[in-house]
Amino acid sequence: RDGLIQALTRPEKDTLWHKDAKATKIDVKEFRDGFRKIALLEKYDAKLQCGQCHVEYNCNPGYDPKTGEYSIKAPDQRTNHFPFKNVLQIYDHYNALGFRDFKNTLTGGLLWKAQHPEAETFWGSTHDKAGASCNSCHMPKVRNAKGTVYTSHWQTSPRSYLKQTCLTSNCHPNLTEAQANYEIDSVRNFTKGKMRKAEFWLSALIDKIVEGKKAGLPPEVIREAQEQHQKAHVLWEWWTAENSDGFHNPTLARESLTRSVEESRKGIQLIDDALGKKTASK
Repeated sequence: RDGLIQALTRPEKDTLWHKDAKATKIDVKEFRDGFRKIALLEKYDAKLQCGQCHVEYNCNPGYDPKTGEYSIKAPDQRTNHFPFKNVLQIYDHYNALGFRDFKNTLTGGLLWKAQHPEAETFWGSTHDKAGASCNSCHMPKVRNAKGTVYTSHWQTSPRSYLKQTCLTSNCHPNLTEAQANYEIDSVRNFTKGKMRKAEFWLSALIDKIVEGKKAGLPPEVIREAQEQHQKAHVLWEWWTAENSDGFHNPTLARESLTRSVEESRKGIQLIDDALGKKTASK
């Protein structure tokens, strides 16, 4: 896909793929006088195959954070862009790119909207390092009623065929189906709990910014608080769009959602401090 090829051939060489010493090499071929490109893989790689779509990308017009205007439209390449980075890198990436998706109607701040960053989330995870890939869990080898082994194209949750995914001799042969389901639920429920906590503090920050605007705080204070909102929002928003509830990378989910709470609380403190100074100056 063109967006992924552009990401993997960026001169900055700053993607997860570039920083992975074991990454599958690609050979990019141009055709139709350079109008189209394809990337040939040195070997089959499900992460790159699935990473053509199951990723965060821009596919729409957006706001220029420097001007605050909804002015970024096709054919600007920022409307068709793959970062191919993880949740801890995405805030800086979009700041450097100069792109925000929408304006919050309450705070007036510009924010980012995630797509479905499964490939970037899985990259570098425990399962990835252990040698599992997307097809290991979502397209396993199964046997039909006649005994013929084939690759399933159902592409659903591995919970639908645990014996062919999680409980094989290569993965977790000592677990029962009940134990595997319990572990999956434990990871996902923990992440969902962290998401709810992040949402509580994001809501509190939004309310606090609104309070600051109504109190007539200086524009620079509001802008700084709006930027804190973007920082906290990015670290939470990622997991609302990622389809595993953190299971693809529990460690990354825990770290980023914890940081989201921290960034929200910094924004709240910023407004509270400014309100305190305003009150003291009366």
